[in-house]
Amino acid sequence: MNSKYKNGMILTGYNSHIRKISAYNHNYYIGLDKDLLFGLSDDDDTTEWFLINPTGENIYLGESRISNDDKLEVYEKRPS
Repeated sequence: MNSKYKNGMILTGYNSHIRKISAYNHNYYIGLDKDLLFGLSDDDDTTEWFLINPTGENIYLGESRISNDDKLEVYEKRPS
């Protein structure tokens, strides 16, 4: 788990959205320290967040919900 992204922090709204490589429900953002974040959204309430490291590996951070003010809920692993 990446300790920079704490439980309860708001991920949307302050990050720079990268429109050129984003598509419907698949959005990329510049995160802390110029990290690349990937947000995989559904059409309802939830966005799953991944940190993409320089090797291209996706590290699952957790999820945020519109109904919870887009605050990150950190999980050790992706819920099944």
